[in-house]
Amino acid sequence: MRVCHVCSAHDADDARVFHRACAALAAEGYDVHLIAASPERTSYERRGVHVHPLPPAASRRERLARRSRVAELAASLKPDLFHVHEPELLGPVIRRAGTRPVVWDVHESYLDVLMQRDWIPRWMRPAVRLAWDRRERAMVRACAGVVAATEPIARRYRALHPRVRVVANYPPRPTEASPRRDGADGHTCVFAGVLSAERGLLEVTEALAILRRRGTEVRLALAGRPASSDFLPTLFERAEQLGVRDLVTHHGVLSKEEVARFHARGTLGVVTYLPTANSIAGMPTKLLECMSLGLPVVFSSFPLYEEVAGATGAGISVDPRDSGQVAEAILRIVQNPVEARAMGERGARAVREKFNWESERPKLVELYRAVIG
Repeated sequence: MRVCHVCSAHDADDARVFHRACAALAAEGYDVHLIAASPERTSYERRGVHVHPLPPAASRRERLARRSRVAELAASLKPDLFHVHEPELLGPVIRRAGTRPVVWDVHESYLDVLMQRDWIPRWMRPAVRLAWDRRERAMVRACAGVVAATEPIARRYRALHPRVRVVANYPPRPTEASPRRDGADGHTCVFAGVLSAERGLLEVTEALAILRRRGTEVRLALAGRPASSDFLPTLFERAEQLGVRDLVTHHGVLSKEEVARFHARGTLGVVTYLPTANSIAGMPTKLLECMSLGLPVVFSSFPLYEEVAGATGAGISVDPRDSGQVAEAILRIVQNPVEARAMGERGARAVREKFNWESERPKLVELYRAVIG
């Protein structure tokens, strides 16, 4: 059976799309094809997956303009099933699928995402949200199944479709019983991912200033792509105003191997996303990645985060808007290395035993078998 995973914005090296879903299905014997952004110019095979590269889109406008061409490319591969990962591609793929099944993979709470997009004028967002709500409801009825990244996201679709599966974006099971982090310096917070104000990084910077005034020096090491061109300048300017510019560093965009080494040098991970509706409904992969590496975490006190990191004792939950709370949590971990190591070990054990991709993979395979055998 040939299946085609269809993306335009996602990278061909994406953790959920390529390393989790596509690689798992290829291992099950499916003929898996992936259309995704890549610097490569010609198609290639990796981990049993046939990758058809798209040049990375230079802008949102360019990505939207090519959605019909991407759907045509997917149809030209003559798959038995289409698996769509981006909202703007769902309609074009359904129109070209004919009687062949389409699976809609919902990574985020898109109705909530639309209310946060800076490129949509604030006064227009409710109308845009309503328009997408109506359009998506019609498209979902034409799908053979829906995959949701979390249970809160799935709730919307259970009322719209009889075949909804929650397939969490958990990391691979750690191979070590207790990951070694010999490079940790004892006073560095780390965050690797998309950098934006919604990640609570301004509040973490304010927490560093609180700690410095109390005589404790803690650094913030960042890695990843800024969500907008003005975010890092804004963050650095705020750090300068607070007198902690020397404590905040950006290490650029790192490879997966480099991110693992980057985390290994940290004392704790900060996953203090602000309480937007999409953040509350979602589960940040950064939280699980830190836990899998044995890194204690300071995390937002949202129900899903508490269920994963709080219930397992992997770190300390905080109100991410309260920089004082964030400072106290960081201080507790920095000043109590034995407790911090125990948190890290509990987090790694939780990922090893429960919150890992190996526990989620069968759900995706079961859906495929139900749809196409």
